[in-house]
Amino acid sequence: MEGMRHRVLACDFDGTLAVEGVCSDETVEALQRVAASGMRLVLVTGRTWEELIDVFDPGSLFEQIVVENGAVVIDRGSGQEQLLAPRVPPGLVAELQRTGVTPLIVGRVLCSTAWSQEPKLSAAIAKVGVDRQVVRNRDSAMVLPPGISKRTGIEAALRAMGETPAVTVAVGDGENDVALFAVAGVAVAVANAVDVLKARADVVLSEPNGKGIQALAAALVAGDLGALTALSPLAG
Repeated sequence: MEGMRHRVLACDFDGTLAVEGVCSDETVEALQRVAASGMRLVLVTGRTWEELIDVFDPGSLFEQIVVENGAVVIDRGSGQEQLLAPRVPPGLVAELQRTGVTPLIVGRVLCSTAWSQEPKLSAAIAKVGVDRQVVRNRDSAMVLPPGISKRTGIEAALRAMGETPAVTVAVGDGENDVALFAVAGVAVAVANAVDVLKARADVVLSEPNGKGIQALAAALVAGDLGALTALSPLAG
């Protein structure tokens, strides 16, 4: 797998780059080396922009940042924000607040809370009669318009960059990364990924979170993803 076939690295944030919201300096430095080697970086997260910058300063490391699980794409160069779906209906937010859904995070398009609140979310969607669905991401539940996923977000980000999914290496850990893996040229799961994601990965890293990212970064800089494949229990 020669270096220039892989032109873009698309990274999930929580559980992949970060542990409990913290992305280590070593992981950031590893990503900086990937960027210095000529690859272009995209961050793809279920977090809202406000939630992300509360814990992480993306600086100019990522050209595009996909937030709200694919619903919103931010161009870091221009600061332009692109909404890929209608904004969250105020009536739905009011009903979620009325029924005591907590914690409740409200973004531009997405609302999210703990997975334990899923019955309340489904009841509120039915009552208000809006076209929304509940998507699981580990212990979180996200309310999104149908058809919106990390796939829609990465495709929009890549279009903005003039790149294609085929030249993209994607790395993640959660159920919501399955959609990201569906379009990536190479799909990489960190060691702590959920089984459903590992089953769809081309490479499963032997290390979790940032440690896994550092190994992936070294392989990308060396232009040798094959070295990782040899380590992968799913190789072949």
